[in-house]
Amino acid sequence: MLPSNLLSVWKRKGTIQPRFARSSGDNLIVAKTLIQAYNQNIGKKKIVLKRVVKELEDEGYDFHLVRALSILLDRRSIFRCTSQTNPHELRQKLFQETGKTGPTTDLEQRKIIIEKVSSEMKISPEEIEDSIYADLESELTLKHFYPIIPQELLEKYNLSITQTLLFDSTELKFTVSSNWQKIFYKAKRLGLIYDAYKLNDFWIKVDGPASLFKLTRRYGTAIAKLLPYIIASPKWTVMAKILWKFNNTIYDFKLESWKHIPLFGSQQITETFDSLVEEDFANRFQALNSSWQLKREPEPVIAGQHVIIPDFSFEREGTKLYMEVVGFWTREYLLRKVAKLKRTEERILVAVDENLACERIAKLEKRQSLTLLYFRKRIPLPPILRYLQDAYKEVHAKQLELLKDLNVTFTEPIIKFDEFAARTGVSADVVRAIIAEKTPKNYVVLPNTIVRKDKLQQIKKHLDREIEKKGKFPLIDAIEIAQKEGIDLTSAIETLGYKVVWHGINAEKAEIVKSQTKKCNNRTSESKFV
Repeated sequence: MLPSNLLSVWKRKGTIQPRFARSSGDNLIVAKTLIQAYNQNIGKKKIVLKRVVKELEDEGYDFHLVRALSILLDRRSIFRCTSQTNPHELRQKLFQETGKTGPTTDLEQRKIIIEKVSSEMKISPEEIEDSIYADLESELTLKHFYPIIPQELLEKYNLSITQTLLFDSTELKFTVSSNWQKIFYKAKRLGLIYDAYKLNDFWIKVDGPASLFKLTRRYGTAIAKLLPYIIASPKWTVMAKILWKFNNTIYDFKLESWKHIPLFGSQQITETFDSLVEEDFANRFQALNSSWQLKREPEPVIAGQHVIIPDFSFEREGTKLYMEVVGFWTREYLLRKVAKLKRTEERILVAVDENLACERIAKLEKRQSLTLLYFRKRIPLPPILRYLQDAYKEVHAKQLELLKDLNVTFTEPIIKFDEFAARTGVSADVVRAIIAEKTPKNYVVLPNTIVRKDKLQQIKKHLDREIEKKGKFPLIDAIEIAQKEGIDLTSAIETLGYKVVWHGINAEKAEIVKSQTKKCNNRTSESKFV
């Protein structure tokens, strides 16, 4: 965080952004020069460092950046007052003596006062001259400096200037791909007021300091302290409303990881487990290499007025389920935990140590959103795999029914199953099954796409012309022609009426030729789509 007077921004069409310092050109020169100054002036007074700052400003470098970097380097430094005499007590003695004799009007009278205090305190006049203002900031001595590289210093500047901008936010919204546990823990410790909601991704909305009636600075500092935990996640989006006090206008502010991570630097999050039981389960499940993706501490789920971060999520082609592991806890804690889980609409598997089972918990097995699995010491894999498979079949069946009732007209020449699945919110397998059953008119089904017949005919004519010249055509060249049209030739080669002639195992020597025509009912068929 930086002083507000060092906040430099640009505003355009209702948006606001800090003037970030990218790791290039003048920015690196300023950062490197300042770091060298701190490294080389250990044992010297702070005023020496401030002269370097002044020199950089005089050379034309942005004073916002120069002063801000200097402040950040001050925070990595240890300054000490090196005077053996307490400067505050010394000044009191001098002022008291001056009060007896009256204001000093010349150097001789000043010298007399200093000598009198020198005799009384048993220190030399020279030491008095050196110590009288030794506790002022500019007179402090640099005793130690924690080194940093220029790029990292600029990244810290970018984070600090962003935090400073958030001091005047009316609201802050964010979503992340991980690190939820640490974020919520920090938000609670900071006393932040927030709401959670689901809009494709899981979002948190934090009330900004400018929306409160008091404690604005304190609350703004709390929001600023949360930002490092947000951007520590591999993927994140941050949006805020900023009240610009100079014209009383609200501006939109937005940061996205794909665009802004280079400004802040990426941080690796170490995966940790709450217990050996969870770690053991995760290692054994991942060793299965199943089609399910296991994620530790996934996005939270909303349970009434509470937010719960399950221990694990299982994801597979549009199907997502959660698991909460309840280990060695008291009976009361277990009951409170399950009571919260009852309020969520998500499907959650609750793995409970069998020693903690009780009648009230057993009754919850009738709830559709909760399934209880009892274990001792080690979470068993077979019942979890059965649970996942049953859930996948159920979701798969619902998706099939959804697509059957969905009236879709295709116009694009090429439709990829995975892209269509993402648009409709179902799995690629479901899309493939439905299209294979109800293939749209004038389209041909390939393993991962459907292609309009005129598109295939266009490619076929091109390849036929090449083959007619020599009766064959290099496979590599044919693949390149099809790729330019967005077609994977290897999946469409038989459909187009060709076959591959191999000359060894080298694909560069392989060629395509027309397949032999087959006569059927006095008709000749050369390809499957004509």
